[in-house]
Amino acid sequence: MVGLSLMPDLGFARAAVPLFAEDAVDVVEWSFDMGWGPSGVPAWLSQVLDDYSDHGRLDGHGVSFSLLSEHPRQEAWLQRLDVELRRRPYRRVSEHVGFMAAGSVYRSTPLPMPSCPEVLRLGRSQLDRIAERVGSPVGLENLATSLGPDDALQQGELIAAVLAPADGWMVLDLHNLYCQAHNFGLDVADLLGLYPLDRVRELHVSGGSWWRPRSGRRTLRRDTHDGLVPPEVMDALRVALERCPSVDTVILERIGSSFDGSDDEDFRTEFRAIRSLCGALV
Repeated sequence: MVGLSLMPDLGFARAAVPLFAEDAVDVVEWSFDMGWGPSGVPAWLSQVLDDYSDHGRLDGHGVSFSLLSEHPRQEAWLQRLDVELRRRPYRRVSEHVGFMAAGSVYRSTPLPMPSCPEVLRLGRSQLDRIAERVGSPVGLENLATSLGPDDALQQGELIAAVLAPADGWMVLDLHNLYCQAHNFGLDVADLLGLYPLDRVRELHVSGGSWWRPRSGRRTLRRDTHDGLVPPEVMDALRVALERCPSVDTVILERIGSSFDGSDDEDFRTEFRAIRSLCGALV
């Protein structure tokens, strides 16, 4: 199945509605903790969530639990998840492998942790906490950030070690791999081979942006989800579809605030291209 990561913005709705009208969106993914803020979930988006949930085609993707840290607010997050799951069934639930909560900071960019026995113990324990609420194995997504090239090369091993005891599955974000490959002078295909490809059930594709630090001599790739999918990520998608035997879903991600109407049709064109490329998954 090929689908979209839902966004609450009207710009996203304007760009995506023709794809829904074509019945081209097989599945939708919703980062449910985005809807736990004071603004809640817009009525139109709630209707989409209910419709896809009723048909068993709604995936949940957490962004703020902070798997690789311990924080008092995590229990509140789990309680909100309980409410979310009672409201509408999700086909499956995933989170990110890094952390974003420490001390007085609770939300930030997901950050990596080194692979060591204590981190593995914590990751497995936290994954079990989520899985107990969900009632089924939980997925983990790889990060765009790393502590350095060695850490980028070890992230697949870390994820595999966290997932194995609970028979968890993996969301493989191909733009994240592209970021690491560019930023640390690595090869995307080589990085891909270091992940537990037999556990990959879902692929994410997205765009991003370039950034040059004031003191830097080279640009860095950022996973900002605010542009079209670069050709290198489309190439990685072709390779991943061949090498990940259990993949059943590909999700296109685009941050809602990045739509201004100028490339709505380009967004729809790339979704259709991804759908065509996936072939047997449709």
